[in-house]
Amino acid sequence: MNIKQIIQALPKAELHVHIEGTFEPELMFEIAKRNRIAIPYENVDAVRQAYDFHNLQSFLDIYYAGAGVLLHEEDFYDLTRAYLERCREDNVVHTEIFFDPQTHTARGV
Repeated sequence: MNIKQIIQALPKAELHVHIEGTFEPELMFEIAKRNRIAIPYENVDAVRQAYDFHNLQSFLDIYYAGAGVLLHEEDFYDLTRAYLERCREDNVVHTEIFFDPQTHTARGV
């Protein structure tokens, strides 16, 4: 086994994970399109580049852009399912998922 395989095989824990911060760019665009919401990124690659955080504000910018596309129960389900599937692939055996209702209730969701 090489080091990458060893790390992949190790059980992992993710602590204090805000579900809205787990958006993959493709899913963010898919849900934005489904809900007819414009996001401040031209394409999936631009979202990927935005995930290269420089400071708290650069993280919050993409966090709130992603959270802003979540409107319906299906959206939250799709986001959570995608995250949990990644957990399975990465051998995450424990996760502490946080949900920020105020992020959504402030928008009427």
